[in-house]
Amino acid sequence: MQLSIDADIMPAVRLIGRIAYKKPWCHFTRTINEYVFYVIKSGEMYIREGDNKFVLKQGETLLLHPNIPHTGYQESCCDYYYVHFKHPGILETDNKTEKEKIQEMMLKRKLSLTGDSLSEDPPTDSISYLPKHYRLINENEIFYLLQEAFNDFYNRYENYKKLVSCKFLDILIRICREYTTSEIENMHTHFSKSFVKVRSVLNHLNMEYHRKITSEDIEQLFESNFDYLNRVFHKMSGYTIFNYLNVVRIKKAKELIETTPIKFAEIGYLVGIEDQYYFSKLFKKHTGITPTQYWKKMNLKS
Repeated sequence: MQLSIDADIMPAVRLIGRIAYKKPWCHFTRTINEYVFYVIKSGEMYIREGDNKFVLKQGETLLLHPNIPHTGYQESCCDYYYVHFKHPGILETDNKTEKEKIQEMMLKRKLSLTGDSLSEDPPTDSISYLPKHYRLINENEIFYLLQEAFNDFYNRYENYKKLVSCKFLDILIRICREYTTSEIENMHTHFSKSFVKVRSVLNHLNMEYHRKITSEDIEQLFESNFDYLNRVFHKMSGYTIFNYLNVVRIKKAKELIETTPIKFAEIGYLVGIEDQYYFSKLFKKHTGITPTQYWKKMNLKS
């Protein structure tokens, strides 16, 4: 089962804990009015929710729904984390086909990767897909975050439940991201290698925008023909590689103009554009105004 979760809504964590049963144990029977999230550290857990049976192994997660009876059906040794919480923004997604869900995931990933990071408006809505039963890929990362949240809960300093809820939301978002990536790549095998390449190019441009970047550099670094990469990049992002690079550079320039007293010539240099005239021309092309006009506009706001 696949669920959707509204990340704009903070989960209200009531309880987080960890239990390690070294002798075979069977989960007790209960019905409660909140979600229960399990993450298996080691061993196995055999649990039934309603009519559905689950076998949870190391690195697997399970989200139990409120007001549905759950019980163990086989004894086993198990070391696991559990989180009890409420969240009104978790819904079932049975009204959508798998194809529709994947297309939505791909569009949101594209918008997130290429959206304006300086904009006050988020590039996508706050809905993500959360698997009910899932095998973690980056399990060590999730275990580390769970242990941090566990420690905060039992230290019980002021606002500890709010802090734990924030960290649990972080965990859920990371699982949703990981799940989205795996679903896109698994269900579009013909496309997954290209998707990974484009994501790598995007990351490279976002990190190295301040350096001189040529088509030859891109070819050598990603071991692919530049024209091929450029076509795939445009198909998936809506930009050519160098168009996207210029978008990143102008975004960074806007950030520096807004937050520092640095001269425009130096800002151009810092974002990878050494020619001051070309920097001003490119800035106006992307923003509709010159750097000076943008600076005046920002100062009028403040």
